[in-house]
Amino acid sequence: MSGVIGIVFSLLVSILPSASAQSPQVEREWALFNQILVIGIVVGIVVFGLLFYAIIRYREKPERKVVQ
Repeated sequence: MSGVIGIVFSLLVSILPSASAQSPQVEREWALFNQILVIGIVVGIVVFGLLFYAIIRYREKPERKVVQ
């Protein structure tokens, strides 16, 4: 799973423009944006992983139906 996160992060870094020619304030804001973006992506991956786990784990199985 960490390989996927690395690939996504490297793609985002290569796509998003660099702020190296900007003022120090812009560089700090850009760094903060990138940190929040990476954290959001990681949280999204965890949430969707847990969602799919719950869907698979707690799906209704024909052999477990309660007879009334």
